[in-house]
Amino acid sequence: DEVAEGLRNWQDVLNEFYKDFVSKLDAAQGEGTGKQAVGGMRANLPTDTDIECPTCGRPMQIRTGSTGVFLGCSGYGLPPKERCTATMNLLPGEEAEAVKADDDDEAETNELRSKKRCQKCGTAMENYLIDEKRKLHICGNNPDCDGYVVEKGEFRIKGYDGPVLECEKCANEMQLRTGRFGKFFKCTNDECGNTRKLLKSGEPAPPRADPIPMPHLQCQKVDDHYLLRDGASGLFLAASKFPKNRETRPPLIEEIQSVAKQLDPKHAYLAEAPAEDPDGNKGVLRYSRKAKEQYVMSEIDGKATGWMAFYRDGKWVEEQTKKKAPAKKKAAAKKK
Repeated sequence: DEVAEGLRNWQDVLNEFYKDFVSKLDAAQGEGTGKQAVGGMRANLPTDTDIECPTCGRPMQIRTGSTGVFLGCSGYGLPPKERCTATMNLLPGEEAEAVKADDDDEAETNELRSKKRCQKCGTAMENYLIDEKRKLHICGNNPDCDGYVVEKGEFRIKGYDGPVLECEKCANEMQLRTGRFGKFFKCTNDECGNTRKLLKSGEPAPPRADPIPMPHLQCQKVDDHYLLRDGASGLFLAASKFPKNRETRPPLIEEIQSVAKQLDPKHAYLAEAPAEDPDGNKGVLRYSRKAKEQYVMSEIDGKATGWMAFYRDGKWVEEQTKKKAPAKKKAAAKKK
């Protein structure tokens, strides 16, 4: 503000900041050596725990990464043949709550009051949910202090009172978790790894169909072929070598019809959609976020023609939402 009002010179302000900043930077880097030295930046060392690795049984370690705190197997640093890369995501404590009895109206108040303090240094501890039976309390001074406590009980994620899901692929239980893109269900069977989103309505998303290989359909931008995938916005085409190749696009109806026999029963109706509009333009499968349904439309050079088809009462209904351009105008437009 003082610079904006002309009371101070901006170069003097930057020089003052840099003089203090560069001295702190040198100290952090070990007085300009480029290596960590005594008094420099602290090492991000893991904290050992007695929590067993679900994969190999070795002790898990508390680690801090770019995405936050998580549990990683202590066998990660072993030689390749013995190495274990298992990890466990931790849900922030404020996202979880203890399961209370019907007559326990003070459970939430008691939970807020019970924030633990580290038995080693007295610092307030941060808590994370491991699973529905365990909560992990970590010293606020971690990694400088290795204090931690594992609390056992019954916990659940706040805002969800829905059912415990059964995995549609392997029949094991699915647990509600929180990730970068919100809350989701994940199968407890590590060999399965099936997931389902939790919708804003509080209901679990419907099961997704398995991807259908389409080796006869080559990608447009990369040397790869497409898979017909089932996503939150319906069917779409994606490169088979994801995430190396990230090419995606909406499918044509004729492309869906080429694998009609492999479609999941819930998508069988899409193979019956009109493959062309009355003028012979190919039908493209699209998704309406407002209506939460898939529909068909046609395009010319990426622009909508105004023709669409919707699935209504067990059959496809065609609509023309805007007037067609006269043939002469179309020809003139092509010449231009």
